[in-house]
Amino acid sequence: METAEYTEVGTGISVFEDDATVEGPVVFLDSPQAVIDFVAGDAVQDTIVLARGGTTTFLTPALTSGVKGVVTLQGHPESHLGILSREYGIPCVMGVAFTSGVRSDRGEVIPADGVRLRLDVATKEGRVLAEPGAPVDDTPPPEPTDADAEAAAMAEQIAVLLANFEGTVPHGSEGDQQIRAPFTTDVLQLTDENVERELSVTEANELQRYMAWNIWDFLAARATEGESGLIPRQEYECFGCVQQWQRYPDFYRLILDRIGVDGVVRIGEIPRHEPANKVNLLHTWCAGFTPMFGRAILGELGIAPTDARAEDTRVLLQFMRRLYKGLWGSGDMFTSMKGYRAPMLDQAWLDRFEGDQVSVEDPERRKLFNSFNAATEMLGFLLHFDNRSGLNDTGPYDLGDGRFMIVRDHFLHDPMYHWHDVAEDLPHCLTQAMVFDTKGEELDLALMDGGTLFTKPGNYLKHLVSASVYVRETWDTPASEIRLIDEDEMRSVLDRCKPATDKLYRRIASMSPRDKINCGAQVYYGEFVGAVARAAGVWEELQSDHDFWEWDEVASQAYYPLVRDGIGVQLVGKLFITGTGFPALPEGAFVDVELADLHTLALRGSVVDPPGDTAVLASAGLATETPVGWMLTEQGTAKHAELLAAEQKTLDREAIQPVYERFLAANGPFKALNSRWQSTDEDGRWALTGELADLVGRVEPVLRRTTEQLPRFGGYDARLKAALAKVEAGEFDWVTSVKLDSLHTVWMELHEDFLQTLGISREEEGSY
Repeated sequence: METAEYTEVGTGISVFEDDATVEGPVVFLDSPQAVIDFVAGDAVQDTIVLARGGTTTFLTPALTSGVKGVVTLQGHPESHLGILSREYGIPCVMGVAFTSGVRSDRGEVIPADGVRLRLDVATKEGRVLAEPGAPVDDTPPPEPTDADAEAAAMAEQIAVLLANFEGTVPHGSEGDQQIRAPFTTDVLQLTDENVERELSVTEANELQRYMAWNIWDFLAARATEGESGLIPRQEYECFGCVQQWQRYPDFYRLILDRIGVDGVVRIGEIPRHEPANKVNLLHTWCAGFTPMFGRAILGELGIAPTDARAEDTRVLLQFMRRLYKGLWGSGDMFTSMKGYRAPMLDQAWLDRFEGDQVSVEDPERRKLFNSFNAATEMLGFLLHFDNRSGLNDTGPYDLGDGRFMIVRDHFLHDPMYHWHDVAEDLPHCLTQAMVFDTKGEELDLALMDGGTLFTKPGNYLKHLVSASVYVRETWDTPASEIRLIDEDEMRSVLDRCKPATDKLYRRIASMSPRDKINCGAQVYYGEFVGAVARAAGVWEELQSDHDFWEWDEVASQAYYPLVRDGIGVQLVGKLFITGTGFPALPEGAFVDVELADLHTLALRGSVVDPPGDTAVLASAGLATETPVGWMLTEQGTAKHAELLAAEQKTLDREAIQPVYERFLAANGPFKALNSRWQSTDEDGRWALTGELADLVGRVEPVLRRTTEQLPRFGGYDARLKAALAKVEAGEFDWVTSVKLDSLHTVWMELHEDFLQTLGISREEEGSY
């Protein structure tokens, strides 16, 4: 196909549609240094840039410098780059397959540098055309291999899964209705009753089923955005999600312990009462979605089964629901259930925002606002290592007479992260209240659960009629001190944004891959609990007393397969697209057992007739009957460790430690006496009985003091004395027999109880 002597050389997807044709020479940018060198030249604003992937931050300096157009080989308009090119108003065609051109060093067909291209973005299918005489590499492509055939077949499968969840459930409100039609519980409806109590297994599984569709609906297309030349985001996202799964449940328990369920619900209300707060729609959504995704990643890696730590699953899901209860009150949980609408701010804020509006009909004022919107959004993405934590939209708010408002927060400086020093002279957050009037033109709006607005057509900013902008200086600036800024201060912010963006880009480009992943994972890990912890007043405690920024041992174990072996890149797409990121729990995964129900089995290893209801333990997969007695399963051992860890947090170790040392003072003589007992005759054993009685008497005050904190230790004294009475009656088997509740049996169990309670290993202590 030819147009004015230009020939079509590739097609893709237009990020937004515009009748204007863009034309200019192309340059292929395939490394951060290439981007830096390019923007140092003098033809930036006349050039169309070509990149491989659809991530935002790789092209940051090119976007902020105002390139004429963008073309990518990979990606989709819902990607971060698509969002930012839309905000900048830079025509962009993504996912282009070129049919003519030269070959890159990887064998990709691309236009040669310097060839003049023309971008046609008048329709959803974006067209790329090249000038006459553009260089062409006619070298025959290599013969397809079996691997190429497999890749092509996989691409076809992926296309099906992108179009419909699991190949059957569509995007949008139709998909929302279809995915929850077979549900038997009301877990997606928030009520006072069902956020106060614990979730059932069926509720947890139906919620996770919806979450799998919901995240696919939001991110499936973005999961194919391709590689980033700057930040290995998919690797750090996987690593960060695993770290969240390992640590968030305990953090949530701590917050619940400090402020209770009602306190968590009140924190969830914050997005209704104030803008410019990281307790917002995105962070509420991620409070449950991203750590639960970490659970699936560990399962895929074979490091931990997905049905382990079921109680942590319940804690994470219910904590998220409690935040949502504060956000919405009662009713539907997700924006996807509300027609993709998220109008949450109190009317007082909307009245203030509407009253402060300034028209942008003047071309210079519109240009200023568009530049301000795009530059602050870009810096927020880069500061948060190419994820959405720096952006949050709410709305649309119906203003009547056909107008509506979108409220957008850009987070620009957070002392949580050391690299934010580049933005230390910028405010924590800028809030834009934007009023639109489509004047009858069709514009479909979707405010996604991730706090991001998407529209069809994509160029929604052409409908902007007025705006007002506000500053929150620091994260803890009172909401009452959020202030309106004028055009001069907007220009001042703009003047500071570009050097901060350039400085940070160069700093990130110079980092090692591991440093980039560590920083990105810090964002993913810190963001979604940090905002809530600040609001709960425990943020300093998490950092000082809980080694917050230390990588968990299991997360560290996952690092190398995720990064070195490249599995992280594969997993992100697979788990999002196939809907396997939230695997169901087995029936019986939640069972309300107490520590006492499992503790005897944990102490003894096997018990013929254990206390508690063995049928309940067996049905929950926590214990199993063997030829030598009942034993804990792997899941039961994990559950016992979880309950024991919860108990340990309540202990006064300083009070118990000296008591335990008094037990150890008697433990050595008791073990020595047992050895002497086994090597002496009956007369000698009668002589040793008095020493046994003395040792039992020595541990009586130890048990009495321990029982003050841990009532279960009260039973040992009676058992020791009962065995001693048998010995004093001449039944000497009651000293060492393993078949009886003998003195040795009870004493060893008591010692093991102390070790497990205090978290001491026998190897560490040197006691066997």
